[in-house]
Amino acid sequence: MELLHPDGGLGVVFSFGTSPRRDARRHSGPAWVDGPSLCTARLEVNAGLELLGVRFLPGWGGALLGETPEYLAEAGLLPAQALRHRALDALHERLQAVEGFAARAALLERDLLAWLRHSEAPSPLLGAALEWQRRHRGQGSITALAEALSVGPRRLQRLFRRQLGLSPKQYARVVRVAQGRALIKQAEGPGALTEAAYAAGYFDQAHFVHDFTAVTGLTPGEYRRHVRRREGERGLCL
Repeated sequence: MELLHPDGGLGVVFSFGTSPRRDARRHSGPAWVDGPSLCTARLEVNAGLELLGVRFLPGWGGALLGETPEYLAEAGLLPAQALRHRALDALHERLQAVEGFAARAALLERDLLAWLRHSEAPSPLLGAALEWQRRHRGQGSITALAEALSVGPRRLQRLFRRQLGLSPKQYARVVRVAQGRALIKQAEGPGALTEAAYAAGYFDQAHFVHDFTAVTGLTPGEYRRHVRRREGERGLCL
């Protein structure tokens, strides 16, 4: 089982093997668009699974796909056919004809970069807002963010919804929980999870556990055990 954590961005996924099962649901078709999400997805891994995908930085990719991030965020994992995006199906056919991961990845990168050069870039204001959120590790208030950018909170809300698909508050939680995951991976000894909560900007562990579980579906303790188990599995394969 692979955990696919939200990062505020969207992605494109191509399949060359068995149909993947994500969140206990099988997805058929050659290509999908994975919209911005608030929660960790669970991908079942098996020997027949062969996927190739790309993640766009938050705010990018929507114009390329001809859909707003707001729509894609509400739709979740969508078949390219549902979006009537024939270019993705055509790209899958070209990828299918190429042998080897490296060659496919190079072809995918070349085509997507060509598309991006002809698509509209996100607003510089959004870029500044996202950078501010990341620099403050999702801990700054929306009021402080609006003041730092000299814009009104309502304009900021509209900008995030339209170009990111998430609200400023939702993106801040994604960033904070991502910071929490990174801290938990390094946590050792008694009290380490409490220290991780404070370091991630939470004033008490209860709020940290609430946000962390809401996003990942695991408590911080369960996530730490998951990380340790995966580290052990990798060690056995060496």
